[in-house]
Amino acid sequence: MVIRFIGRTWWVFLAVGAAAWALLFAAGLFAEVPLPEAAPGSQSSKVFDSAGHVIGSFHGEENRTIVNLGAVSHNLKDAVVAAEDRSFYTHPGVSLKGILRAAITNFREGEIGQGASTITQQYARIVSGIGRERSYARKIKEATLAVKMERDYSKQKILEFYLNTVYFGRGAYGAEAAAQTYFKKPASQVDLAEAAYLAGLIRSPGSYQQETNPQGVEQIKDRVLASMLSAGFIDRDKYAQAEQVDLSARFKFGLSAELDSPKAAYFIEYVRQLLLNEFKIPESELLGGGLEIHTTLDMSMQEAAEEAVRSTMNQPEDPEVALIAMDPQGRVRAMVGGRVVDDPKRARGFNFAANLPGDGGGRQAGSAFKPFALAAFVDEGKSVYSKFAAPPQIQIDSKTCRNADGTPWKVSNFDDAGYQNLDLIEGTTRSVNTVYAQVMDQVVSPSKFISMAAKAGIDIPRRDEGCALTLGTTDVTPMEMARAYATFAARGWRPEPLVVEKVIATDGTTVIDKRPRSEQTIDRNVADTVSWILEQNIQKGTGTRAKLPWPAMGKTGTAQNHADASFAGSTPELTAVVWMGYPPSGDPPQIPLMTAVHGDRVTGGSLPATVWRKFMSEALKGSKHSDFPTPDRLDGEVLAPSPVPCPAPDASPAPGESPAASPAQGADPAGCTPQPSPSFFEFPSPAAPATPAVEETAEPEAPPSPSPPACLLGILCPARN
Repeated sequence: MVIRFIGRTWWVFLAVGAAAWALLFAAGLFAEVPLPEAAPGSQSSKVFDSAGHVIGSFHGEENRTIVNLGAVSHNLKDAVVAAEDRSFYTHPGVSLKGILRAAITNFREGEIGQGASTITQQYARIVSGIGRERSYARKIKEATLAVKMERDYSKQKILEFYLNTVYFGRGAYGAEAAAQTYFKKPASQVDLAEAAYLAGLIRSPGSYQQETNPQGVEQIKDRVLASMLSAGFIDRDKYAQAEQVDLSARFKFGLSAELDSPKAAYFIEYVRQLLLNEFKIPESELLGGGLEIHTTLDMSMQEAAEEAVRSTMNQPEDPEVALIAMDPQGRVRAMVGGRVVDDPKRARGFNFAANLPGDGGGRQAGSAFKPFALAAFVDEGKSVYSKFAAPPQIQIDSKTCRNADGTPWKVSNFDDAGYQNLDLIEGTTRSVNTVYAQVMDQVVSPSKFISMAAKAGIDIPRRDEGCALTLGTTDVTPMEMARAYATFAARGWRPEPLVVEKVIATDGTTVIDKRPRSEQTIDRNVADTVSWILEQNIQKGTGTRAKLPWPAMGKTGTAQNHADASFAGSTPELTAVVWMGYPPSGDPPQIPLMTAVHGDRVTGGSLPATVWRKFMSEALKGSKHSDFPTPDRLDGEVLAPSPVPCPAPDASPAPGESPAASPAQGADPAGCTPQPSPSFFEFPSPAAPATPAVEETAEPEAPPSPSPPACLLGILCPARN
């Protein structure tokens, strides 16, 4: 089908590509291309916490060493060209073949998902501060600068610029710093296997680190070697010899980057990336400009966060952990981006709490996404006392929730637990998937869910649209989740996350001055209702392990097969999110499952809730504690439970299964309703309650929610449990 598509439209793309090529080349003759920046100076920049104490510094003595191209081994030069831009020595700055390939892919997918950047374009983007926004305007500007650069500089000079500028991970910018950081040797002495690995890091430095993905380290090395062989840079004998090299014995990690303090390592690295990428502080100024960088970090809370992680996840084989805390105004008070909390070198690999764009996506939040559906439900004028059937499994065949391939949407509860008819309060505190499937189908819909999530600060990609969003199937970072829950806790005022408040130059000039900013995006009563229900979740639902001696609300989340687990919650004074999961391993990367950690499977209500409670107990010790406001109203349209049809009985059990026992008359053990459906004034008999296995942890069964204050029209009263 793709071949036919390309065959029918090749002339369109060829014409468009040729026109773009001519236009870019002509424009490139007049474009201004900035020269590479000078090596950073030696005056360090200091980082301060919210109390004015120095917690770290940035300096440039070992961060980058500018070298001539002759001081870089031919192995590394060839590996980078093979991995990043095989036609580097023949194209005029942009690759026509790459433009056509990307254009076809982007046209077919309906969005700008693939670029065609050459080495020259990449360098032009870095030094010009264009950024990484996926837009045709950015690509045109980048390509225009590249064409002009190719006219002004030789290929050798452009490659030299690039190899002194590009980021290799662990804070190492440029080939010389990378060689010193990973192998403690100059770039001139990097051998073929080492060069292939370093070249493979450029596209995703955080994905192929020895500590988190040793299998991927070897695979990315071998992939670049294969590219070098295919491009003719090496012969088969050299390929075979380098392929046999075990890089794990070669690594000699050095602290060659600019962070020299183990305090709040992930937070300080995040500050560095934020200043470079968002605030566009020149790297030379950051590393040697003597800046005073004042942040929002509360060091006592940071220490509480690190201790909560360290004391709970204390085994070498434990999964990674992220914790982020934010006050109602959006000030980030604590950040832990990995299980090893005090290692600056690891902090430069990947920040699981708040990875920045370009470093990779987030991870699934599971049922911690359900409050967005809850908020949208209340915002639609529906009552949280509305009843829903709660069978172990449900199949929804409506157009709203049908799968992308047209098949019915099938949803199961955690451990296949089934319940009587539940109102939305208990459906939330028990985290019943089949209840929320009906909420999405009957009231909320994917578009309303996405709109409510955006109001809380989470932008959901178009490709993720579907009713399964309420089960947390889209990727999200703990930073985004903290902002969303802070919005609920702040009565619908959505804060802008704030990390850097002020940056002052050596001459006293204020370079950056940021203040807390919030916007009312969610109706106050809607937010208060969500907080009110999530308070009950901590008191008697899936989040009881997070219970504090003062008011708190929160929600557990467990991704499918225990790949991810999280707990998100707030007090009126502070919001915190804890995530756990293993990093991807292998090639293609696969995520190991948390089915046997400390002797048990990890759920949001187990270890994440424990870390959350430890942190919040210590971080808020001695603080003044207030209550969440009671919702102004809990009225609205009360929905009666819809009958759930029983599946047709099989003539014989499936292989390996025992014949099912006959259900008691009037109720099916699955919680479905025997047909025909009851009349208008009759409700189906409730199912016999299953073992009260809630979504996350086997806490005592929650008592029924209070009855609604009034019945719809005075006659249609939901049946009590």
